[in-house]
Amino acid sequence: MKRILLLSVIFGLLSLSKAWPQFEGTVGMGVHAGYGSEINSPGVGLHLHYYHTNNVRFVPSFTLFSGHKGMEMWMAEADAHYIIPLSVTASLYPIGGIHYSNWKYSATEVGELVMEEWTRHRPSINLGFGFQHDIRYRLRANFELKYQFIKDYSQVFFSAGLGFWL
Repeated sequence: MKRILLLSVIFGLLSLSKAWPQFEGTVGMGVHAGYGSEINSPGVGLHLHYYHTNNVRFVPSFTLFSGHKGMEMWMAEADAHYIIPLSVTASLYPIGGIHYSNWKYSATEVGELVMEEWTRHRPSINLGFGFQHDIRYRLRANFELKYQFIKDYSQVFFSAGLGFWL
């Protein structure tokens, strides 16, 4: 009886791998909107994703933030996600990656005051987590919370997006 139970459990676990979607080698793209705590401004962007394996995907992205009090910023990132399925349609994933941002400040000229301008380029790293929900076949929503370790400008970045795969 114990052998039958053990074999049933083993075959049951082996059949679960076929129940999860197979994404290895697929490519997708999407849009996202987010908010950066240091820039104190909303941003919009594009992202691509490539599934190296069913659980590991690489995600390059670009985000442009609207100006706030003379400060403007854009960032390019290359993140890696490790997908942890919660159900057939929902997954959690830790995020780790590299980040490059361009910060630009332009003060307005008031009377005889000299206009101040500067630009700073900042490489850094990202750490965070995300949640994705498959809305329907080839369409998913995702929510991410990352901390960006940027020299002089470290910030929390929250984003929500829609993506699809080809």
